[in-house]
Amino acid sequence: MKLPSLLLCLGLCSLSPGAGAWSNHSVGSYLALRDLPALREAPEVAVESLEQFVSEQYPGLVALLDEQENFARKHFPDYPPRPDNLRLAPQPGADLRRDLLMALRVNPQIHLAQVIQPMPGEDLAGRPQLKATEVMVEQTLSPWNRQRFIQLQSGQTVAPLAVLATAADEPDYGHDINLFSDNPGAVGALYGFGVQSFGDARFQYSSQAPFHMGFFHESAVVYVAAPFLLRNWPDWRAYQYFGLARFAFANGHPYWGYRFLGWGMHYLQDLTQPYHATTLPGDDLISMLLMEGKALAGYDSDKRAAIERVATRHNEVERYQFAWLRHLLLTGADNPMLTAYADATQDADYPAYSTDYLRQVVSAQADAQAVAFDEAIGQWLTTPGATQSFSAGNQLPAERYDHARLNEQLVQLLRHFGAHSRNYVRAGLDRPAPAQ
Repeated sequence: MKLPSLLLCLGLCSLSPGAGAWSNHSVGSYLALRDLPALREAPEVAVESLEQFVSEQYPGLVALLDEQENFARKHFPDYPPRPDNLRLAPQPGADLRRDLLMALRVNPQIHLAQVIQPMPGEDLAGRPQLKATEVMVEQTLSPWNRQRFIQLQSGQTVAPLAVLATAADEPDYGHDINLFSDNPGAVGALYGFGVQSFGDARFQYSSQAPFHMGFFHESAVVYVAAPFLLRNWPDWRAYQYFGLARFAFANGHPYWGYRFLGWGMHYLQDLTQPYHATTLPGDDLISMLLMEGKALAGYDSDKRAAIERVATRHNEVERYQFAWLRHLLLTGADNPMLTAYADATQDADYPAYSTDYLRQVVSAQADAQAVAFDEAIGQWLTTPGATQSFSAGNQLPAERYDHARLNEQLVQLLRHFGAHSRNYVRAGLDRPAPAQ
């Protein structure tokens, strides 16, 4: 059976250079979190460098990362143990930043710029800005996002929501790029993740796919035929950063508490996108096997068509959603999509946040909606003008965003995006009662 080749080429080519889950995490996070009292009422926090944080808390970080590693080896299926030589040394070295990033197995070339992203339309007059190339590694620059980055200085105070929402976008700036042994660069041979389990090898951006996609709810037959699909770790990344956030808050570093919490929230938000939680939305096991059988017999037209379908639907729906959202924000229009982000009526319907929340709740919900979502996208793409090119203003020309079936799906999914983001943040900000 050659099902692995089908899944590798077919389902996972959908992650193209510019495709992420909901395009810009900062905008969605602002909308989802701005009414949380714990953020709205929190005092501004002072910006500090990562080096300062690590220097002041080094012994505690050594203990925390050791504790996390021991837990991960026992808890996360198919977790590749961290090589012992990447452990934080008992005594700090000369390059604290690099040592921490390598102990976390993050790309050490990320910029970690001190910035905040403003909302679309926000006036930036007189505020210093950084270029995207100063914030993101080259491979992650998006062809359609128009991020603006306000530069911050150490010691400057800033609203917690701005730190958290900005940080939610950061893992797409290169954190998980080129970490596998067959990727370019030096760290892949050191990190212990082995060869890249899936993604489109044509694009460096997609080397992050196994950290931003989680296929936890496929048929057992699929896992037998394609065991590489089990090698994905967004839930582990969320666990790492959640623990770091709690540690930073507990030890008097709220800036890094909010920033780490935003990093972890990113992976949860990724899994609210069905194309990040389901290998092949719209194709059942039987159809996949039939396509692969025909391809092996020399008739691969169905397979090639499926590749194109999945890639197109993933990319185009993200473009549509981001352009629609930007249009609403710039025009001040009232719309159910904006309301969906902030709708907290279902927040308490979900279990309390735990390490398994991403796997058991978030991705399960996205997977369950994948077929309906895929069908709605397919219907939309058959309408005239659905795939027009973006204008210079990052909007689809003459698009009225009145596709009822697709919009209904998007509103549902973004309601999940908001609810899960708030539940993650509430858990991260929850302070244990002091001992009596």
